[in-house]
Amino acid sequence: MTNIRTTKKDVAFTLLEVMLAITIFSLVVVSLYATFRVGIRAYASGQREIDRMQRSRVLFESLSHDLRSVYYAPETAYNINLRRFLSRFQEEMMKAEMEGKLDEFLYGDDGDPQNPIARNPYEMGLEINLEFKGENANELDRLSFVRYQYDDGVSRVQPWSLSRVEYFVEEDILYRSEEEIIQPMKDIDGEVIEERIPRKDPLAHGVKKFDIQYGYFYQEDWMMANEWESGAKRYRNPVEELDEEDPDYVEKLHLQERKPEDGLPAFIQIAVDIVDEDKKTSKGKKTQTGKKGRALSFTTLVRIPTSQENYLPSLEEEDDEED
Repeated sequence: MTNIRTTKKDVAFTLLEVMLAITIFSLVVVSLYATFRVGIRAYASGQREIDRMQRSRVLFESLSHDLRSVYYAPETAYNINLRRFLSRFQEEMMKAEMEGKLDEFLYGDDGDPQNPIARNPYEMGLEINLEFKGENANELDRLSFVRYQYDDGVSRVQPWSLSRVEYFVEEDILYRSEEEIIQPMKDIDGEVIEERIPRKDPLAHGVKKFDIQYGYFYQEDWMMANEWESGAKRYRNPVEELDEEDPDYVEKLHLQERKPEDGLPAFIQIAVDIVDEDKKTSKGKKTQTGKKGRALSFTTLVRIPTSQENYLPSLEEEDDEED
């Protein structure tokens, strides 16, 4: 019986099949990588936006907390004895100058002629500052006011439990500083001779805009101002320009002097722009405009409880004004 031996041909892929498989595999890998990369970018972008929203939330909460604890008194209600002494000091100094006894008045008989020390009227009492002041500085505003300071057992409690806080922007960083309300020592001419460096804490980075507007009610309508000074008579009780030749000039002048100060605004509206700090250009510099470095804008409105207005404009009132 004859054995028939069959041979099996070797099975192999052709070059065309190998190239086709490699091509398909490369396309799948590239697609997976692109999808993964888009997902990573979307996640990173979302995290950065969350970070910016968190920074704005910290800023707004800090400002709202401070403004709800604001303390204010008209300038005529404090520093009364010091102002009286300064006025009397100026009168006595002018009298001594007219009599040719200015040096004796300023330095006394026991003063050292080689190193005289002038009398300083500001040493006779403490000068405090309770003003509410907002400075307009091209969308990088400053806000300063006095607030009640609660004793948390950690922070240093200022005199009378009052402290002055200030919000400002330096090099794209928004800071909050806090110091005592007692004014630095001044010389006889009223110039500050005591340097103070208050502690400042960073609240938010990447701040490109910190714009504050101040709302108040005037002549049956809500008004907005770009700056505010509590001791001025500019918005609620504007001072009119008087004619000195007017026979009623003196009477009108006294009436204007008796007008109350502007005091506290009813509310403040805060607009903040925060850019993405992680986005950089090819030169390593942070972008400020464009798609990669676009800023997120945040706005809030904070009512000041101790203001003379006891309510805020409603959305219905704003809609009526637009109509």
